[in-house]
This record gives sequence, structure tokens and C-alpha cells, in this order.
Amino acid sequence: MKFITEYDLRAQFNEQPFADYQIEENTRLTPGARQFLSDRGINLFEDGTKMRFGVPAGNPKVQETNRNPAPAADVALEAADAKGNSLAIAKLLSKMEILEAEFLVLISQIIEEDIEIAGQMSKLGHEFGRIKMFFTDEPADLAVCFEGCTGMDGKNGGKDLGNCFEISDFHIQSANGKMLVQMNALRAKIRAIRIPIAEALSGPKDENRLITVTEAINRVINRLTQMICMAAGVKECRRTQ
Repeated sequence: MKFITEYDLRAQFNEQPFADYQIEENTRLTPGARQFLSDRGINLFEDGTKMRFGVPAGNPKVQETNRNPAPAADVALEAADAKGNSLAIAKLLSKMEILEAEFLVLISQIIEEDIEIAGQMSKLGHEFGRIKMFFTDEPADLAVCFEGCTGMDGKNGGKDLGNCFEISDFHIQSANGKMLVQMNALRAKIRAIRIPIAEALSGPKDENRLITVTEAINRVINRLTQMICMAAGVKECRRTQ
């Protein structure tokens, strides 16, 4: 299911004004998008039927049905629109909130094994939380504390450097095996969130914001990689080998 936001319609209208709008198959409008069409008197057609404020004109039964409580998905759309966020940003914030919780879970599990790494993980979790604030009305400092090492420094810390080495079932047998597997899983999830970030910041005016946030996420990933190396007891940087 694809959702059309007010931003999408506004961009289309500014490029080429239109008096009618046809909802395509497997497509829905957010509440803000419907309001955009209503405010401009644009005729809305869905399945060949002319709609008025999202209800088929002259159909009192449908109007009566729509007085029932909205589905949970519609409530979520309303909430996202009320804050001025697109559905993509609302979904992204939800995913980032889950990752913040996973930072806490990981810290609670490793604090008795290695208090130093747990402390560094706690600081990194707070820095990740500031990135989430970037998508709200609150000002956010995206600085991530990055300690230089043989393979990473302040110059390339914001780039996608991949993994120094792959964590496999072999590492489960090591002294910090459980910790390594958990940190590797968190790193993979944070790397995956770059996709919804790109989707949320896909507008023509979002290019610089996307670059800024992506670099901050990469610093979190690379800092986590350094902590994985530390937990694995790596003496020589494998990135240079």
C-alpha cells in the first residue's frame, strides 16, 4: 500500500495545477492530503466514484458508516499529520525508538561482563537518541564522539566503512561471544535504518539533511564497530590487512 501525502500533492500541484485527482489502485491519501484537495475544491475520484471530503457524494449510508471510530491505521495517520510529519517520518521515529530501547537492553546484559564497554555503549545510545530528535521540532546536536583508530578517524568516520571483520558462529565460542553477537545484531539494525531515513528525506529540499543524518548514523555504526573490536580483543586493525 502506497500513501500519498500532502507534500506529494503540493509538489504535483505546483508543477502542474489540476482540478481532478484520481486515486490509483493500492494507493491511499493521508488526512493532510485529503484536506489539501478539499481546501482547493479539487474533485477526488476513487474507483470511478466522485468523492466529497473522502465520502461518495449523495450516499448517506456511507456517510453514516464513516461516523464509526476510525481504524488504528487511520488514527496513526491523523497523529502523524497533526505533528506535520509524513507517514514515512512517523514510521522512522517509531523504528528509532525501538533501537533506543535495544541499546538499553544490550547495556543491561553486558554491564556485568565489561563495565567499560557498557559505559561507552550508554554514551553512544544517548548520541543515537539525539539523531532521532533531528526529526522532531526540537533542535538536535548530531555530534557523535568518535575516537580515531588505525582504520578510522575523524575524516572517514562519517562514511560507510562496512565491517572490519564479519561476526560468525565462530565468535560465539570466544570469551565475549554473547556480547559480540548482540553488538553485531544492533549494528546491523542501525545500518538497516538508513533505508527508511532515505525514504523519509526523499524530497528535493532534503538532500543536505539526508547527508547530515546519514553521516551521523555512519559514525554510530563505526563507533560500534570499534567497540566490537575492543570486545573481541583485536590487537591489529584488520581494515589495513
